[in-house]
Amino acid sequence: MTLADVLAVISGLALAGAGFACLAVILSLLMPGALERAGARAGERPVLSAGLGLLIFFASTVLWGSLLKVPFPPARILAVAGILAVFCFAALGGAGLASRLGRSYTGTRSAAALDDVLRGVFLLEGAALLPIVGWFVVLPVSFLVCLGAGFQASVSRRAPRAAAAAAAREA
Repeated sequence: MTLADVLAVISGLALAGAGFACLAVILSLLMPGALERAGARAGERPVLSAGLGLLIFFASTVLWGSLLKVPFPPARILAVAGILAVFCFAALGGAGLASRLGRSYTGTRSAAALDDVLRGVFLLEGAALLPIVGWFVVLPVSFLVCLGAGFQASVSRRAPRAAAAAAAREA
C-alpha cells in the first residue's frame, strides 16, 4: 500500500462524509419523527441495533446477491431496489445516530436541531477517517448500528421506551 492509496481512501471518505452531512440534514428536515426514533433506538440499545443490522446485512446479501445472478431483468431491478432500500435504512439510522450524538455533545434534550445533526455527522466522520481503527472497526460497527436502528425506525412507529418515558414526564 503506497501513500497515494492511503490518500485516495482518506479523500474518498472525506467526500462521502460531505455527502452524508447533506443527506443527514435533508432527512432531519423531511422526516424528523423517524430520525428521532432511529436516534433513540441507536442510543438506547446499540448492541441490539447492531445485531439486527448484521442480520439484515447478511439476509439482504444472500437474497439480493442471488437475485442479481438471475437472468430475468425484473428480478435484477428488484435486487437493485432492495439494495437501495438497505442503504436508505442505513442512511436514516446514520442521520438519527448523528443527531443523537450531537444532542449528547451539547447536553440538550430538545428535538434535533440542524447544528446538532452537523455536530454528530462531524463526530462520526472524524472517527471513521481515523486510519485502521476507524476504517475497520468504527465504520463497520456504526454501519450495522445505523442499519438496524434505521430499519426499526422505519418499520415501527412506536416510540422507544426512554423517549416515551420522557414524553410522559413532560406531560
